[in-house]
Amino acid sequence: MKYLRGFLMAWGNFSAIPCPYRGWHDDCRKAMLCMLPLIGTLLGAVCTAVWALMDWLGLPALLAGVLLVALYFCCNGFIHLDGFMDCSDAILSRRPELSQRQQILKDSAVGAFAVIAVALMLLVFAASMVTLAAEFSFRRAGMLVVILTVSRGLAADCIARKPVMQSSQYADLADADAGHTILAEKVQLGERAFRPLESLVLAAMTAWPILLVSAVTDYADVPFCYVAYYITAVVSVLIGESAAGAYARRQLGGMSGDIAGYMIVLGELFGIAVAAVAASCFGI
Repeated sequence: MKYLRGFLMAWGNFSAIPCPYRGWHDDCRKAMLCMLPLIGTLLGAVCTAVWALMDWLGLPALLAGVLLVALYFCCNGFIHLDGFMDCSDAILSRRPELSQRQQILKDSAVGAFAVIAVALMLLVFAASMVTLAAEFSFRRAGMLVVILTVSRGLAADCIARKPVMQSSQYADLADADAGHTILAEKVQLGERAFRPLESLVLAAMTAWPILLVSAVTDYADVPFCYVAYYITAVVSVLIGESAAGAYARRQLGGMSGDIAGYMIVLGELFGIAVAAVAASCFGI
């Protein structure tokens, strides 16, 4: 029941897709993070259904790709895009003091660096999605679902395992079961938010689309390029998102919800761009 509530909480908080249940339970916050990868799976399923419909209607790839980008961000409720813009503003300001960068991060005003960063990101994102949408196939759609799932799994893992900013909404997560708030310094000493069972659930929620694809694939009839396609795209998400997260944490002094959004946007941007190129090169 805890993980079901966690899934519904994640659905209501991390997506704009209408959720049948909008309750909140403080004791299910960790379960909510464990279920975050499933929100990526849900978004991928919605995008796949709309993509298939547009392909059936014969929409041009340019229009289909742009509509998929708009659908993706609308279904997210722009929550991760907000974190990406806040982090971009703070990091690209290049202020010498950490406190100054953190102040910019918390400022609700939109700066020039955030606008420039989101414009460049959307250009690359749209171009990649248009390339990917040139031809609909369940192999390409499956790759999109895997990318959206894995990116959120990695972000949730970083929230649980990396040092957290004192001002972050996740600063008390590591000691939530004890019933009181902990200081960020305690997290910095290696306190982990997730217990072994919760880590296992998160890993399972992240990996299940990959395992499903592997289970239903008849490798005797699948060329090596198909396997290489999935491996290339997944590894690109992990590398791109991990690098973005490490850089943001170093610049801003720890993990936070905004940095998780920054990681998800850049990880998926990198993954979809590589998937689009690989699809064209491998003929998937």
